[in-house]
Amino acid sequence: MSDSIRFKLTNGDVFGIFRQTLERYPNSFLTKLITNEQNASFHSRDADNAFLIDEDSMIFSSLLTYYRTGVLTIIHDDLRQAIIDKYMLPPVHSPSKTLSRELSRQDEPLYIHIGFEHSSSVSAQTRPSPSQIPALHGCPFLLTHTNSYRSKDPIEVANYLSCNGYTMEQIDLNTRSILMKRKD
Repeated sequence: MSDSIRFKLTNGDVFGIFRQTLERYPNSFLTKLITNEQNASFHSRDADNAFLIDEDSMIFSSLLTYYRTGVLTIIHDDLRQAIIDKYMLPPVHSPSKTLSRELSRQDEPLYIHIGFEHSSSVSAQTRPSPSQIPALHGCPFLLTHTNSYRSKDPIEVANYLSCNGYTMEQIDLNTRSILMKRKD
């Protein structure tokens, strides 16, 4: 029995997570899925031994981030609640909104631009740099030596910022470039 669990989405994307990370939430859908598979009462694996899931990649990535960090980085309350219900998660609270109130408004930039590091990149980058954005301090995403968020789509960073005092001002769907504005 492997300590790593693989999930394959219907679009072909594959995600992995450690079994013990899933088991932090024993009553959740994904934990019950792997538990029932072990008990041979339910089979939902493909030929590569990955569990098949019909879900959007960005939503599933946010879901696994929740298992890892306890933060559900989904921007819209209705969608957040639907995901909590669908995957049988315990009550989820948005990242602390008091954090942005505790910080001096002079320390927070008014606008933040989020985009890919470069055109062929899969890493999100912010301007100004994350070190100059107090709302990103303590962010659960992996920051690289180039000040980009490895394997993160700009919308994931925008979702996190939206829970920490910013609103989406503009989005370019072609380039996935996002302009966030600090809430007043």
